[in-house]
Amino acid sequence: MRRHIRLASLALLGLLASAAPALSQSADFDVTQVANGVYAVIARPGIASNGAFIVNQDDVVVVDTHLRPSWARETIAEIKKVTNKPVRYVINTHWHRDHVQGNQAYIAAFGPGVTIIQQQLAREDQIKNQPAEIATRAPEELARLEKLLSSGKDDKGVPLAAQARSQLQRALGLQKAYAAEIPQIQLVPGNLTFDRTLVLHEQGRDICLYYYGYAHTRGDAVVYLPAEKIVLTGDLLESGVPIMRSAYPVEWPGVLESIGKLDWNIVIPGHGGVQRNRETINGFAAYLQDLVAGVKQAAAKGMSADEAVKSVNLGKYSNMPNYDDRNADAIRRAFAEVTGNISN
Repeated sequence: MRRHIRLASLALLGLLASAAPALSQSADFDVTQVANGVYAVIARPGIASNGAFIVNQDDVVVVDTHLRPSWARETIAEIKKVTNKPVRYVINTHWHRDHVQGNQAYIAAFGPGVTIIQQQLAREDQIKNQPAEIATRAPEELARLEKLLSSGKDDKGVPLAAQARSQLQRALGLQKAYAAEIPQIQLVPGNLTFDRTLVLHEQGRDICLYYYGYAHTRGDAVVYLPAEKIVLTGDLLESGVPIMRSAYPVEWPGVLESIGKLDWNIVIPGHGGVQRNRETINGFAAYLQDLVAGVKQAAAKGMSADEAVKSVNLGKYSNMPNYDDRNADAIRRAFAEVTGNISN
C-alpha cells in the first residue's frame, strides 16, 4: 500500500519540482537557472521537449534543440539575454525530431564551427529515419486531430468536454504551425560522435557524456555535470511514461540503474519539470520492470501482442503522466522486444 501511495504521488512531485520561478520566459519556454551557469529550458504544455544551456568561461554548450527551428531561435534569444559568449557545442541526447530539428538554427546563428555531438548510433538513426519522420508524422497527426475534432469524440470514443476540445484545437494549431515550418527544416546530424564516453574539459567544469546502452532509443546520451551534481537525461527520464516507438524496454532498466549510480541531486529531463529527488526515476524503473515481467509472462503463455495489452495489468501506475495514452504502446513495444520482432 505504501509503494502504491508513493507511485500515485509522482505526478504531484513533478509539478512541485517544476515550480521554481523562471529566470526568463519566452513564448513557449521557461528558463530557470539550476546551478551557476546551468540553465534549464522547460517547454510549456503542448510544446515539444525541453533543452538546456551551460555557460562556460569562453563559450556555451547547448543540450537538445527542440522540434522547430523557430523554437531553437527562441532558446538562442534566451541565451543572448544571459551572455554574449558563442555557442560552441550542441549535444543531442538522441535522434528524435523534437531534440534535433533545431540544430540548423545554431549553425545559422553561430557559424559552421558549431560542433554537434551525438552518440554514434543516434547519428546513424537520425540520418536513416528523420526524412521519413518529416514527411509522414505531421500529416498523420494533423489528420488524427482533425478527425477527433470533427467527430466530437476522443481516441476512446468518449464525447469531448469543452476543455478537451480546447486542448485539441490548440494542438491542431501547433501542428499546423509546425507543418508550415517543415519546408525549412534541414537534416543536420552530428559532426562529432562518441561510443561510450566523451568529456568536454571546460575551464572549471567537466561536461561528461555517457552511453549506457539501448533504452529510449539505440543511442541515448546522458549528460552529467559532476561538480554541480546535475544529470540531463533526454527522454531516458521524463515526468511520466515516455513514447516508446523506438524503445527497448527490456534493456532500459539497466540504463536507469547506471544513471542512478551517478552522484546527482538535480535532473533536467527531456519532458516535464526539473526534478530534485529520485522519486520519478525510481517509479519509472519499477514501471519498466513490471512491464517487462508481465509481457514475458504473456509471451510464455503464447499470447499475441493485442492479448498481452489486455492481460498485462499495470494499473497501479495509472497516476503516472501519459499512462493512459502510452501504456498500451509500451506493452506492444516490450512484446516485440521479448519475442525478437523489434525494429529501430
